[in-house]
Formats: sequence, structure tokens, C-alpha cells
Amino acid sequence: MKKINLLGISLTDYSLKESLKISNHYLNNGALNTISVISTQILVEAAENPEHKEWIESMDMTIFGETDILRAADNATRNRLKEVENGEFLQEFFHRLAWNRKTVYLLADSEQQMEYLKARLHEMQSNLLIIGQYVLEDVSTGIDSFINEINDIVPTVIVSKFPYPLQEQLMYENKKKINANVWLALPEHSTIQTKKGIQSFKLLEWFYRKLFKRRVSKYNNDKTE
Repeated sequence: MKKINLLGISLTDYSLKESLKISNHYLNNGALNTISVISTQILVEAAENPEHKEWIESMDMTIFGETDILRAADNATRNRLKEVENGEFLQEFFHRLAWNRKTVYLLADSEQQMEYLKARLHEMQSNLLIIGQYVLEDVSTGIDSFINEINDIVPTVIVSKFPYPLQEQLMYENKKKINANVWLALPEHSTIQTKKGIQSFKLLEWFYRKLFKRRVSKYNNDKTE
């Protein structure tokens, strides 16, 4: 475990072993715990908004989704780079859910994102026990409906895929209203399936990686002056 500060955002980097131990506790502690997979895009944009920063810091656990975050945090050991590069936390987390027959509920903001989410999960673990799903296209009218449905079903884990910062806001504002053990948030652009989509995602990823490195360098330089 290593406490870090990136762009003024306080985070904790957990090893694979630590994060799995913590998540296993979350599955059995009787309260809703939030886990967010963090990207460079999320950090760059959250750094510009105090409210968004608060949402990120309120997560019970953050998982680094890109190796550039490790490098910026001066924690780029060979083992941690491998764990993040291969997405080992998510693979093992979903494997354990399937093995222990834990129930999963899916949330997304469109039918297309829901299909991406289901395809990604099936790729990682084909026998997950998915017991429900909800497409929240209209936040102004749909929040109560999905909360009521989740509370009727009471899944072990909620897995969501919304654009930033909607996802973080939903988790922050509704955490105390929902009956589940874990809410796991995946970044909006974590799965792109078409060739055109892959190219667009690679360009977006490249842009935010470059911007993140520049912002971190400037932030660190300003602190030392």
C-alpha cells in the first residue's frame, strides 16, 4: 500500500494481493463499498474540479487502470506494472465472484454500452451469475427506478459503465441508498469493439496520456518552486 498525491488528488495504490484481500472483505462486511477503476482521463479532468476531486477521493478503493499512473506515482515496479498492464485485479475479482456464485447486477447509460459491458465481462469470466441489468439513459427520471430494482434484487456486486463524471456522481450521491456489497465502476472507454472505435479510443488514450504527463510534471514543478 502506498499513499500518493497526483494533481492534488489523494489516492492509495494497493498491490494485487492487497486489493483482492480488501475486496474480499467488502463482499462480506454488510455495507456498500465503492471501487473505481481510474484512468488518466479521469485524473486530468477531476483535478480541474474540486467537487469531482471529492467524488474520486470518496471511493473506498481505487484501482489504477493505466501504467502511466503508476509511473507518475513513482511506484512503477516491474510487478505492479505487470499487474496493471494485464488488468489482473479485474480478472481475479470476477473469477472469485463466479467461483463463489456471487450475484452481479449491471448498469450502463445506453444499450450500446450495456452490450460492451456484457461482452467485456464474458471475455474475462464467462460464468458470472448476472441477475439483472438497467440502462439509465435519463438520469433526471431513472435514478429511483434503478435503485428500487437493485434493492428488490439485492445483488452482491453492481458493475457500472457510465461516462465521467456521471458515474462518480451517481456513486457518491446514492451510496447510502443501495443494498449491495460492492459497486465497481469501469471507465467509459474501457471497451471499444469496432475498428473505427479502436482507432478513436487509441487516439483519445494517447491524448490523455500526454496531457496527464504534462499536467503531472507542471504540478510537481510548481510545488517545488
